[in-house]
Amino acid sequence: MTTATQNKSVLITGNTYPVKDQLRAMGGLWNPEAKGWMVPADRADEARRLVGGGSPAAGANRSTYRPSKCQVCGVHASGLRAPYERIGRDGVCSGCRSDRRQGFDAD
Repeated sequence: MTTATQNKSVLITGNTYPVKDQLRAMGGLWNPEAKGWMVPADRADEARRLVGGGSPAAGANRSTYRPSKCQVCGVHASGLRAPYERIGRDGVCSGCRSDRRQGFDAD
């Protein structure tokens, strides 16, 4: 998470997506160029706690495990065709997930 001050607003970046509604409720505005939220300076500490989970080490226990091979089709993560394709934490690649949503059986 990074912060920068601009005109009585503070830029909050990091993993803001899970708390975007709370940031918006406290007066935050999304800044697409900076890829972060501009929140009022008087609410910056609260916003940092939201994004940081309360303390710098709060996210340290979160699992960063991500399978390297799709459990359905067997494609390796390095063999995915496009940068937006990936293997989710559930072990299914985005292609197989899409096929399942459309009703195709990949098995």
